[in-house]
Amino acid sequence: MGAVNITGIGINADGGRLNGSLLTLEEDLAFFQQCGYQAVELSVPGLDLIVRGKVHQTRLDRVRAITERFPFEYSIHAVSRLNLAFGPEHELEKDIFAATLEVCEALGARTMVYHSGLIALERVGALLHPLPDSDGVERAREQEVTALRELMPLAAERGITVAMENRDPHPWEVAVLRREGRDPTELPFFHGGLLIPNLIAQIQAVDHPNLGICLDLAHLFLATNHLGLDYLEAVRQAAPWVRHVHANDNFGVLGDAFDGLADRNPYGEG
Repeated sequence: MGAVNITGIGINADGGRLNGSLLTLEEDLAFFQQCGYQAVELSVPGLDLIVRGKVHQTRLDRVRAITERFPFEYSIHAVSRLNLAFGPEHELEKDIFAATLEVCEALGARTMVYHSGLIALERVGALLHPLPDSDGVERAREQEVTALRELMPLAAERGITVAMENRDPHPWEVAVLRREGRDPTELPFFHGGLLIPNLIAQIQAVDHPNLGICLDLAHLFLATNHLGLDYLEAVRQAAPWVRHVHANDNFGVLGDAFDGLADRNPYGEG
């Protein structure tokens, strides 16, 4: 096994908690420093840094004035809905991706986290798009690869690694498949981002040294338990490609009809 280069142990500055508040950002960063963390992950939507595919420069300057006062190594999490495969406005998706790289550069972040775009059911669930057939799924895969080939040089020239994050299953996806008359066991076909081999295939197709995996261990535990796969084998598959890790915890039990943690925690769901 090769040497492992760990640059720091960090914590997520939760975007929902920040909700655009720079005062909360400053208070949280001060607390994280007291706790002894070396790194912090910031979310683009939590700080209102991008509007219609463009960086909100005044806002970014205000955020940078806060972040540069702390000794953290920062990573940036792109907006979770960013999707280079199935996004409805592909050029806008690419603009948002490029703008996120600008945010990374401005804040000194060397890693940008991007959720795998291989999830086809979000707009189907909202009745905005029909369920894609196999050709549609393949076109989306190819579209993501083509877009990343175009965008990765922008990351490289800024010294940024893009870490593609594996995704987690949701009960609403199972409900959508049932509504569409499909077997829930087909979920991995319509949500390819659940499977590590699919991420590896995309990364190999893009073939750029600055593109790797963000291994979300909690997402993976949910996915492998739900799909009946070997969790540790999936970790082994991902290991050579991992550039960033999200470590949190769950019981490997898919959620039910309730979204709030207060309702889910007593049941150990989600």
